[in-house]
Amino acid sequence: MSLDSLLDAVINDGIKFIFVGGKGGVGKTTSSSAIATLLARHCQRRILLVSTDPAHSLSDAFRCEFTNVPKCPGIENLDVMEVDPSDTMEAELNKWAELAKVIAGEEAGDEGDDMLKKIKQFQEWLVGIPGIDEATALSSAIKHIESNKYDLIVFDTAPTGHTLKLLGMPDILQAGIEKLQSWQSTLWSYWEVFKGLGSAASMKRAHAKEQVATMLEDYKRGIQKVALMLQDQKRTRFVVVCIAEFLSVSETQRLLRELKKNRVRATHVIVNQLVVGSALSKKELEELEGLAEVGSLQLNQSLLSKTVHACRLTTARKGIQENYLSQLKSFPETQEILDGICEVPLLAEEVTGNDALMRFAELMVRNPPSAVEQVNDNTGPFHLYDDQLEKVMDSVGEAEEKKSESDNILWSPAKGDVVRITGLEKSGQYNGLEGTVVSDLDSETNRCGIRIEYEGKAKTLALQVKNIKLLHKVKKAKSNEEPTTSAMEQPMSKAKQLLDDPEIIALIDSNPKFRDAVEDVLNNPMNFMKYLSDPEMSPLISKAMSKLKF
Repeated sequence: MSLDSLLDAVINDGIKFIFVGGKGGVGKTTSSSAIATLLARHCQRRILLVSTDPAHSLSDAFRCEFTNVPKCPGIENLDVMEVDPSDTMEAELNKWAELAKVIAGEEAGDEGDDMLKKIKQFQEWLVGIPGIDEATALSSAIKHIESNKYDLIVFDTAPTGHTLKLLGMPDILQAGIEKLQSWQSTLWSYWEVFKGLGSAASMKRAHAKEQVATMLEDYKRGIQKVALMLQDQKRTRFVVVCIAEFLSVSETQRLLRELKKNRVRATHVIVNQLVVGSALSKKELEELEGLAEVGSLQLNQSLLSKTVHACRLTTARKGIQENYLSQLKSFPETQEILDGICEVPLLAEEVTGNDALMRFAELMVRNPPSAVEQVNDNTGPFHLYDDQLEKVMDSVGEAEEKKSESDNILWSPAKGDVVRITGLEKSGQYNGLEGTVVSDLDSETNRCGIRIEYEGKAKTLALQVKNIKLLHKVKKAKSNEEPTTSAMEQPMSKAKQLLDDPEIIALIDSNPKFRDAVEDVLNNPMNFMKYLSDPEMSPLISKAMSKLKF
């Protein structure tokens, strides 16, 4: 039982990613370093070994300082890097912070704005997601494979708890990003109404808006790629590392169970620090103890006593390890990978430095491949999983298009509807822009007024129904309310509807200042801005924004 089948799969099956995980303190980093060394030496592949464990140990294992830039430790075909997930996450958050400053604008002063608040909320939410830091680091590591500089990446992962959080993270994050994407249209509607269309800063903000959309989409695709990579049955393998003790073996079973549930392909288990092959059996120990009891004139009695004590310890450990090794092999989760259980002996030396790692690595294989040709792939950069993502997007797009077509057939433009311009042949510069319906459909011309922002200025176009697609339908006003007539009135109409909400009513009744502010804003909507910077108004504004739907 060895890692021979793993090396064969690397050579013949096109494996791109190997994750090495397990409980802390069982030799996970040493094992991942040894695996990377084996692949570089025997498989003639360009290997990148990446640590995503916040407590990096690769530098200690190789006795060579590593950073987030790949560096060769002196072994041919091998580069190593230590990615600090928190640094990667901080860099990501800094991008959002810079965009938030642009969106707020210098003229906003202390007033703040909803988009800025929502981006900050997104930052806080992002940091709190279990496994997000490691997922962000993995997403950046995929780019190294896509650069075609490396054939395979070995990941020295954080301990089991982090790995389990990582497995459930992509779905959580995707749902959150989709939620934030839906926030964009709502928040930007407020921004354009209260900050003023056509201002000198609007062009800069429009560019920032595009950056937000692009960053969200790129981030979403990056996390989707992590999910696809983890569940890639062809390109990805997971190697679990443990020792033959109760806590480690129990945790290994749980990890294997979770990996299977999340469709991650685990093919090997490395059991480190074994004495089962070298320690005395119980019978041999009894013979030794008998010799020690009788004594010998030729042997130092103190030395003989120490020898017996040492043998008792190793024999006791052998019994414990044989028990838990047998349990490990009996688990339902290991029945399909019994030949992939690699038993590695306890060594008398520290496994640090290139030479010691190479010696340790050779203990993991029985018949390593020989005369493997170096792979020279000069095809240039490529993109992993884009085809799968496109299929998903196409299926979603088709569903949305059918729904849109169905809605358009039954739809008659109403003031306040949000639409997208499409199909203009002579004025193609407007295609793809979003706008708001500001006038009723003319029955003779079959046209209606669409208000848009173009090149920093507000414009109203008279377009036929065939050249607009419905994005968001305006909610009908109540029977005792006048219909909305402008983009300014649209947010206020929705805000007024909140005054019927029981929670909002209770909140307003609890504080006279809330009641006065509401009356002030109802009389003069532009006064809304002065309350944004008032900390006492924060509970009411936060509750209202959480309920407001566009």
